[in-house]
Amino acid sequence: MSASTDQPAVRETLDRMDAGWSSFHDRVHGLPGEQLERPLDGGAWTRKQMLAHIGTWHDLALERLTRFAESGEPSEAPEDEDVVNARTARAAAGRTVGEILLAMEDSYRRLRREVARLSDEQLAAHDDWAAAIIAGNTYGHYADHQDDLQEKPA
Repeated sequence: MSASTDQPAVRETLDRMDAGWSSFHDRVHGLPGEQLERPLDGGAWTRKQMLAHIGTWHDLALERLTRFAESGEPSEAPEDEDVVNARTARAAAGRTVGEILLAMEDSYRRLRREVARLSDEQLAAHDDWAAAIIAGNTYGHYADHQDDLQEKPA
């Protein structure tokens, strides 16, 4: 938060995004490639599908923030979260780990560029709507999936 107010500041938000992304990204790339094809605990998704999920939510946040920057009004997610997640998991099953990683990394860069275009006022508008979207789809989301990046024995 900025020193002068309790409102979120873009620079601080970018710093939190970058710190969260760096940690998450390093953990992903620290896993052996075959670990990314293995199912997560519970067996519903592989790590590869989880990483595609991260990229998809980056993209959806980007779309929502772009609309917000243009209109000044918050927007709802276009579809139910479970529908988005299921579609993403199905699509990821047919892609390589390399494709998933490149798409996820590109989605982060595009989202970060859009966040950097926001003003501090936009970030704080509508009870910190944009700040919440950013947190929920970047550093907060990475924290939700940290356990998924624990290396598991074969």
